[in-house]
Formats: sequence, C-alpha cells, structure tokens
Amino acid sequence: MNSTILDRDGFVDAKPGSLVRLLCQKNVKNLDYSEFTNPRPIGKGATATVYLTTSRRKNYALKSLNNNLDMDKRKLKLLSQEIINLYHAAYPNIIKLYGISREPRTGNFMLVLQYANNGSLRNYLRRKCNDGLYSISWNEICSIAKGIINGLIYLHGKGIFHRNLHSNNILINDGKALISDFGIPKYLNDTSNPGVATMIAYTDPQYIIEKKSERDQKSDIYSLGVLFWELTSGVPPFQNYTVMAIYKEIIVRNNRERIIEGTPPAYVDLYVRCWSFDSNDRPPLDSILYTINELEKLLESSNKFISNNLGGFDSDQNMNNHGDSPTSSKRLNKLHM
Repeated sequence: MNSTILDRDGFVDAKPGSLVRLLCQKNVKNLDYSEFTNPRPIGKGATATVYLTTSRRKNYALKSLNNNLDMDKRKLKLLSQEIINLYHAAYPNIIKLYGISREPRTGNFMLVLQYANNGSLRNYLRRKCNDGLYSISWNEICSIAKGIINGLIYLHGKGIFHRNLHSNNILINDGKALISDFGIPKYLNDTSNPGVATMIAYTDPQYIIEKKSERDQKSDIYSLGVLFWELTSGVPPFQNYTVMAIYKEIIVRNNRERIIEGTPPAYVDLYVRCWSFDSNDRPPLDSILYTINELEKLLESSNKFISNNLGGFDSDQNMNNHGDSPTSSKRLNKLHM
C-alpha cells in the first residue's frame, strides 16, 4: 500500500487506510480491533453501523463507516479534521472519542466512542410515553436543556458549529445530555436513513432558502429551539410528514409546531425566539442559558410535570395520497415574520 498520505494538491487519498494514517499522524490514538469483544449492532444507517462492545470490562460504541462511501479526496480530508476536532474535545456534555480502529475482515474505518447507556434523546423521550401519554418533569427538561446549551457554548467557543443538531445525535448517559456527531454527518450523505425526512424540521430555514454554503452558530440555535419544543412534546417535530410537506409548513407557510398545553410562557417565548425565521432575532447562548437557569429556580420546588396526549400527533399519519400534511389547525402554531 502506498504510504503517501497527501497528494501534491494537499488532499487525502480517498481510502480508509489513508484516513487512518493521517489521523495517526495527528496523534489520534489507533486502537487494536482485537481488544474489543462481542460487538453487537445497536444502530444502522446507509453509511454507518454502530456496535456496542466491551474492552477491559468497559462498554464502548464502535461507529463503523462503510468503505463504499461516496466521498472524494477533499471531503475525506475535511472529515479527518472533524474527527480531530472531536478527538480533542474535552467537555462533560460532548461525547468522548477515545480513538479509531479498523475491522480486519471488512477494512471498515471505525470511531471508538463513549457508550451512552440511555441511548439517543429521541429514544429516551419515547420511553417516557405510556399508553399514549408522554410525561416529563420540568427539572429534567431544564437539566437536559442546560446540558445541550453548555455543550454548544463549548463548541462555539472553539469555533466549531454542529450544523446538524437533532434528537438522534443528542445522546443521554446516566440522564446527562451529550452532543455527538458534530460536523461529521454532512460528509456521509446518509440520505436513505428513514429519519432524514424529519431532520429538515431542525434545519435553519435561512440555510434552505438562501443555499448558504455553511450553517453557523445561529443555525445551531434554531435547532436548539426545536429540541426545546421536543422536550415538552415527547415526539419529533412534524412527525410522519414528508420532506415536501415539512418544507411547505416551515418555509412556505412559516408554521411551527403547536405549543404544548401547560408549558411555562417564559419557556415558550425562549424557544419561539430560538426558532425565529430571521436569524438576527435568535438569542445568544449565554442569554438562553440564563433564561433556563432562572426558569429552573422558579420551578425548583414545584415538582412540576408536563404531559402531552400523543393521540393528536398519531392521527397525523392520515396524509393524503399527494403527501400533503394534515390540515388540522390544532396541530400548528402560526408564527408571523
């Protein structure tokens, strides 16, 4: 195998072996795959599979990237920089990357990650649903929200923007929120994942309309607002809508999801400002954190819960043959520009 890592244009050779060599050159630890025992799949997409495995009595998550990724040399180099950023990120609310590895049989490149024992935020919230009723305490909402905010403050302070924040890449470990996958998914183009249709609901409308080359910190704040709403609802935004139906609601009609009954007005005002169509109206992270802290103090002794009857959301599966979204006015909260 050719030991050259970079070609004369400064690009990485578009092969997993070259990616491993480049990352090792940047002092990312290369771990022997034989150290991991009994890997079993716990998640799968078109471009990657995640395994739960054990090494020296400790659990790890192995994220295996398929070798047939549609990625040129430039994208592979950019991906390597995102992996380096993750490897050097050291913060309690950021998923820990311990190193990289390769599976000998397939040659697949693998990220060796911290295992989050409560899974994704999406699944964590789903487990709080019983007999069609979602229920969560405000103390827990504030705790999860603060974890995500603090993780973003850390990343933005390093000049790193997530760009793809949603409830499947917020992980929960012992009840604590961990941000994962920042910067990496945009190079994988996992468009066959059935959850991709929903992900547009977390995406900054300005990015969709203006076709900006990059999303930024304001884009992360838009996604954060949607996540705040999801914490109160227990379901993803515009669940069971098609991509085009979501586009029509958010971009054409400037609609957002309806407010969940019983949500404190200060919390509603916060996430409505976060998901504002105009990025200039979105508050900075320090202001968001201050508001959540004040709300937590206000509700600290109340032991307040919020509940959401999911029956109205389930009925949204009844879309017409053209893929249009349901027209019930109860579903959506109109936001005026």
